[in-house]
Amino acid sequence: MFPVFNGAATLQESLQSIADQDFVDFRAIVLNNCSTDETLQVAQRFCEKDARFSIVSNDAHLSAEANFAKAVKLGAEAAEYFCLRAADDLSSRDFLGKLVEALDADGTKLLAACPTKSFNDKGFKLKSPAVNIFDFQKSYARGRVPRNLTFPSEWIYGLFRSQSVDILMARWYELGNPWGFASYVLSEFVVRDLVTYVSGPTLDFREGSGSQQKYGAKGFRDKLSQRLTYTLGCYRLVDKLPPVGLLTRAKFFRMCWNDARRKTRYKLLWIF
Repeated sequence: MFPVFNGAATLQESLQSIADQDFVDFRAIVLNNCSTDETLQVAQRFCEKDARFSIVSNDAHLSAEANFAKAVKLGAEAAEYFCLRAADDLSSRDFLGKLVEALDADGTKLLAACPTKSFNDKGFKLKSPAVNIFDFQKSYARGRVPRNLTFPSEWIYGLFRSQSVDILMARWYELGNPWGFASYVLSEFVVRDLVTYVSGPTLDFREGSGSQQKYGAKGFRDKLSQRLTYTLGCYRLVDKLPPVGLLTRAKFFRMCWNDARRKTRYKLLWIF
């Protein structure tokens, strides 16, 4: 699923990245959000040469969150597995194949994810999760909670099982702001051990979209409000985890607070 608004400059390259996958049995849908540039024309030309690609156009312009949510629902209705793809991102050729294999191999997992190769004109860096986020529930039950829930927010572009749509939509709008919402939504998948991680393929994430400047909170009060919303929303996940004592729950709250600071990048005072 390609939810896109005014992505003509990079859409062709992103579509080609999926067309070139070594896994060929897929259907790709461009969800055009009333673009005012050449997005529709770029998509139409691509669809003419590759029948696996098609276009769905919104009748009215939606917010970024709403358009991505529509893409999630369409993807979940269309197939057993689905993924989102921003119009300026790419991936290694084995991206789909390896993630499909991972979900096929473990029916208990709802998301297959891989490292993120974040790139710009100066080069790239590889982002991988911390090893202490895996088998989270087992560690949690033993009183061990990481100080930070470290994983790439770009896992939102991983491969989801269609049954994941209820979890995704339940948390989709809770944060109330597109900035930071991907990590917020994905945190449930991580702490409930619903992610299978594949180290080989990469999602190639193009930096420089200006999302923080566009959507991030500006004033102290708004930043504090969003961090509290993030923290408390993630802390409520204790109700879906094994029963533990107050000390472990306190560690979990600390992790949620730290995660809210790191993922939103809002530093309220010099100490926190």
